Amino acid sequence: MSLSLDLGTVPKGLDVKTYGLKSLPEVRIGEYELSMKDFCYMVEYVTTDTDLEPYDPRIGLKACIESMHLTTGFNKNGTRYVRSEE
Repeated sequence: MSLSLDLGTVPKGLDVKTYGLKSLPEVRIGEYELSMKDFCYMVEYVTTDTDLEPYDPRIGLKACIESMHLTTGFNKNGTRYVRSEE
């Protein structure tokens, strides 16, 4: 399963997918493959590099991440994060 980015992304419909059963999965964005460490570093950079604007989506992202908790994963003995409303 993948995520299609359609909220202002160019090109529309850019696919995002995590894959791999290694210690850390990798992230594919379109034709690019990022390590999970680089993806997390990218999110931190984008979140902190500029001042916030009114109604900035990074405000909601921070609240969403803060509300996450661990639950049973999809794989045997696995865990994953879910949003509090799931």
